[in-house]
Amino acid sequence: MSGFCFRYDLPSRATFERVLKGDVGEIRTVSTFRNGAGNWSNPRQPDWTDLTYKMRNWHYHSWLSGDFITEQAVHSLDMMSWAMGGKMPLSATGTGGRQVRVDEIFGNIYDHFAIEYAYADGVKGYHFCRQQEGTSHRNSVDVLGSDGSAIINVGSRYEITGKNKWLYNGEKNNMYQTQHNEFFAGIRSGNLINQGEEMANSTMLAIWGRMVAYSGQTVTLEQAMKSTETLGPKIEDYNWDLKWQDHPVALPGITKVI
Repeated sequence: MSGFCFRYDLPSRATFERVLKGDVGEIRTVSTFRNGAGNWSNPRQPDWTDLTYKMRNWHYHSWLSGDFITEQAVHSLDMMSWAMGGKMPLSATGTGGRQVRVDEIFGNIYDHFAIEYAYADGVKGYHFCRQQEGTSHRNSVDVLGSDGSAIINVGSRYEITGKNKWLYNGEKNNMYQTQHNEFFAGIRSGNLINQGEEMANSTMLAIWGRMVAYSGQTVTLEQAMKSTETLGPKIEDYNWDLKWQDHPVALPGITKVI
């Protein structure tokens, strides 16, 4: 079982079930937003090693978090993949950078990304995310189809407009509890849940998005899958006395990811 918890949210399930059975017609675009404020940090303590300090602030170091598109906004990309029935794009292009989160405490990650994923038959997926204090928040998915649109504002609105109008007014649940309930029920019944492939694909969308933003290049799926990019040390080199220097903040057009 993966940690993609929105797949256990009853309003989301009901909406995506309708999308996948064709209530919005043929999908033309999927757009996702994960915009929010900044993140916490823990000041260095005298008895902490360099590794302890970085692990206590793991999300600011690309080699520990994969940048915030991978450790947080990946949930939005999983919902994009959900809407697309698990189909992977053919190529991706995009941008990102650091505008306000530039102090040393913020390590080497970006504070915004904007990625376009190109699927077969001209279908496009768009993903936008940012972590910047004082900015407006948004956590949404919009699926535009030939017969209507599916609109998800996480936690508040689940609606289909157009030919097959629908508004969710059913039960709401604790998706984390439902996730655990179904996980253990599967173990007990022998009907094991295996989300390995969809989990890997959604994670790849986030890694891929980071790659195109860091490099400023359009990257195909084949190129992304064959990339030998490494952000951190070898597994066997990890120890509490490790001093691993962050890579410099990525510079599009200069940073290489392939």
